[in-house]
Amino acid sequence: MAEEKTYEEVTEAKEIVNKLCEDYAHELWAVRPDTVITLGVTNKERPKSSSKLASIRPLNGATKALMQIHNVGVRYLIELYWEDWNQWSEAQKTAVIFHELIHIAPDIGKTVKHDVEDFRIMVDKLGVNWFNDPKLPHLLREKVAFDLALRPNVPKDAEPTVGTEPDENAVKDDAEFETEIVTQDNETLSDDAADGVDDTVDETDIF
Repeated sequence: MAEEKTYEEVTEAKEIVNKLCEDYAHELWAVRPDTVITLGVTNKERPKSSSKLASIRPLNGATKALMQIHNVGVRYLIELYWEDWNQWSEAQKTAVIFHELIHIAPDIGKTVKHDVEDFRIMVDKLGVNWFNDPKLPHLLREKVAFDLALRPNVPKDAEPTVGTEPDENAVKDDAEFETEIVTQDNETLSDDAADGVDDTVDETDIF
């Protein structure tokens, strides 16, 4: 039987979430920082065969009920490995967390999928292979002017407001989304939203 994972909260990530939501309020307009928790796996390393760096998923079932019973407002879980986290630069940590937060839809408990094999809003400014770019900007020290028109969770022809109904075709209930190492060139990017591909499949080369 495989050893069960053990977790510890990544408090540094909580600080990053809060600061990102302050500095990128328009980009992360759908995120409520107090509903997000980041847990790191303490007793295992990321499998060598896996390119998944982090994942985000809404809490559901018994876990969601337990949180509600104890009046805990957490609704989203970002999972990663401590071994990875301790090796990442501050810029990498911040960009990975930013990426995961973009998945959050305005309706609590829902997430949006990639609009390319990543998010256009990130690829546009940071490039395709941003995680491995030695010049990756630290988003909390170097303000990046993201193109707000590329946000994936904003209804078409509408400015985001709290409670706005998201595009139902771009939203997934109880879905898990992952941050993986990118190895593609620009030419390999495809519009998942256009062809209906569900990019939650582990085998896809996505972030």
